[in-house]
Amino acid sequence: MGKESISPQLPQQLEILQLLTNLTNQRLIHLPDLLELIVREVRNTVESAQFCLIALYNDQTQELELNSAVGISAEKLRFLQLNRSLKTKHSCWGGWENSIGDDEPFYRNTSLLNQVFVTGVSQLFKGSREKPDSVVDDLVSCPLFSYVPTYSTFTPASMYAVAIKSAQAGRLGVLVLGNWENPHAFNAASQNLLDALGEVAAIAINNAIMLQVLQEREERLAKQNEILLAQNRELEQIRQQMQLQNQQLLEAAELKSQFLATTSHELRTPLNVILGLSQVLLRQRTSSLSQLQIEMVQRILNNGNHLLSIIEDMLDFANVEAGNVCFYPEEFNLGDLVLTTVAEHRFLAEEKLLDLQVEINLADNSMMNDSDRLRQVLVKLLLNAIKFTPRGKVTVKVWDISNDKIAIAVQDTGIGIAPHHLECIFEQFRQVDQSNSRQYEGMGLGLAITRSLLQMMQGKISVFSQVGEGSTFQIELPRKISQ
Repeated sequence: MGKESISPQLPQQLEILQLLTNLTNQRLIHLPDLLELIVREVRNTVESAQFCLIALYNDQTQELELNSAVGISAEKLRFLQLNRSLKTKHSCWGGWENSIGDDEPFYRNTSLLNQVFVTGVSQLFKGSREKPDSVVDDLVSCPLFSYVPTYSTFTPASMYAVAIKSAQAGRLGVLVLGNWENPHAFNAASQNLLDALGEVAAIAINNAIMLQVLQEREERLAKQNEILLAQNRELEQIRQQMQLQNQQLLEAAELKSQFLATTSHELRTPLNVILGLSQVLLRQRTSSLSQLQIEMVQRILNNGNHLLSIIEDMLDFANVEAGNVCFYPEEFNLGDLVLTTVAEHRFLAEEKLLDLQVEINLADNSMMNDSDRLRQVLVKLLLNAIKFTPRGKVTVKVWDISNDKIAIAVQDTGIGIAPHHLECIFEQFRQVDQSNSRQYEGMGLGLAITRSLLQMMQGKISVFSQVGEGSTFQIELPRKISQ
């Protein structure tokens, strides 16, 4: 015979419950270690228990699976076929039966563990030394139990199965204690105590599962934090590289502006001398220049003026880029400024036999802005229109948009601009024809300078064009600039 049944005395009950309560309070994250500790301590503490095992329910396989056992050899486990008898299958009459093969486990057509897990009600199994067809009166009342095997070396004499469940965790599995020799090993007091152990074990197991989930989450968060930190470091390096590149670009832009300003200034000085001497030669009344020489000097003067306009554009661009453009708002007569500017460049239109017209429609000619910058903008738009108009006319229109805003449009009947080029014509050094054999000369700075100057004047520019029919550049300005 085995050990005597455990005493139902209160001190021993408290000792056992305190044991599992301590297990519950321990932060055991590794579930197999906790299960091994539970079955070992319960088997050692409960005097009548010779073996103990725990089977937990697997949600994925939907089966009870043996997780930990103590006091039972591998040979006996194979004989009992616990692993196969744990699988549940619902029968046609609403009960539960084990799914078994040709080899019978120690009980037939039923699975005590499945019954306990499904119902949540503890079950007591008792064997008998009588023949298999005898009836055991003290067997637990259950209609599914149709066979009572005899107990032997490989079959337990008494076994008590408790559902591992709690209000918080629900049903997790089954805790089984058994005795190989004594069919009366577990009395009512023992059963009550073991029922309490099932609940405490559920709490301990659930805590371990939750702690493991939390640890996995913390590990994932730690890895994600490491990834984020690495990405932040990479982004910081990229930001620093971009900052360094931006600084280099700013320095390069500043050097470019300084170079353009210096170059323009150095070129303009000797060019002014060439232009001045050319004009002197052409104005001499008593000169002995032949007609061919006069034409050559005139060609020098014309090309010098063209070169001077390019240098002026480069200088203006350099000043605008460097922020060195002076801006002096003043009150002036807009109508007079437009008429004077057009008159100064009428000869260029007449050389190409173009009709140059002016239409002024203003209720009030007074305006408060920088007249020099507005004249500069108007000259660039007017020269641009004359340059790209081989025949036809150029018209300058001025009108009121509202009481506090005016518009100036320079309209031509020239070559026009394709729609896909309209977005880039205001960019620096950009021309519609970028080839070396282009028909129209220039640096591509005029419209870029114009837009920059208009932004300083709190205005804007837009263009409307159609290939072969001409273009219209329209600017809008406040009548009185805000200081």
